[in-house]
Amino acid sequence: MAATSEARALPFFTDLYGSPLESGFIYIGQAGLDPVAYPAVVTSDIAGSVVVAQPIRTTHGHATAAGSLIHLFVEIPYSITILDAARRLVYASLNETDPIVMAIGSSSVQSVANAAELRARDKNSTNQVWMTDVGMYTYVPTDNTSPENFPFVVVGNDGGRYHLNLQDVNANWVKVTGNSNPSTQGLWIGWNAAGDGSAFITNNRGISTGGIVIRVVNADNSVETGRATITTTGGLVTTDGIQATGDIKATHNLIAMNSVVELNNIGTRSILWDSVGDTYALPNAPLLVNGSLALTTATYQSFIAANQLANGIGAVALGNNIAPNPVLPGTWVSPGTGANAVFLWVRTA
Repeated sequence: MAATSEARALPFFTDLYGSPLESGFIYIGQAGLDPVAYPAVVTSDIAGSVVVAQPIRTTHGHATAAGSLIHLFVEIPYSITILDAARRLVYASLNETDPIVMAIGSSSVQSVANAAELRARDKNSTNQVWMTDVGMYTYVPTDNTSPENFPFVVVGNDGGRYHLNLQDVNANWVKVTGNSNPSTQGLWIGWNAAGDGSAFITNNRGISTGGIVIRVVNADNSVETGRATITTTGGLVTTDGIQATGDIKATHNLIAMNSVVELNNIGTRSILWDSVGDTYALPNAPLLVNGSLALTTATYQSFIAANQLANGIGAVALGNNIAPNPVLPGTWVSPGTGANAVFLWVRTA
């Protein structure tokens, strides 16, 4: 029969930050196997007569059962997984033989500068790694399938999966200071943290006077694909425009410099800025304003002609000495002389 050892010899457990593990979950299983799926027989006495139900809960860092502190005895080697109250991984080992030595070696926190350094780590070197400007990562030995999803999941070169420890903050006042370099992520607040992790809200004072920057980056956080900036003066600057299902109201002018303002979803009624003439043009008229036709030079003549034809005899038109301009049906006469004169034509028939 295998030797029997007291797990964590006078068992005392800490959380990710070294504090006594409160309301934690402890799974002890067969060596080389997932302790949650393949539990081992754990007893609170060395004779093995009092079996402890799993998961084993903790109070102030100590294992408890029925409200009392207990010892833990199990055949060695064994596997063990320790979770905190939020079920975040604190420690894991598939082959525990000397719990004191293992606790010192594998649960000591190491640090890396970026995701590339974390991927290059041996997954057995530690189960906790601090990444600069990002946070604490925990190695999850039971995860063999999660894809790379930085910053939430980093997949090591040897297949180890490291999960970012996320914490909620509830405080009356919080000061957040991030990296001032706009080309890096800096300190961030996760937006839609349960989703794909591609959008972040940052306060970046790197190259401007500050404000709130909503940044969209690629999966590895190496390229910024878009942003919207709310400046300290209250302005809103975006990369791809503003879309709204309701009204957009402003106390000042709507200015479309060197671009087009579309007045419907297909853009057939558009206002085009003419930088040469320093005016707005309506290249796709007619345009209705409050139900009335808004005229442009392209539609003026046809508009006048339509009214002249409707008026019939007695209608008037301006033209040269040859004929009314534009050329209209009917008989027109005009007083006046001169090769280049402008005449007032009157329709007589």
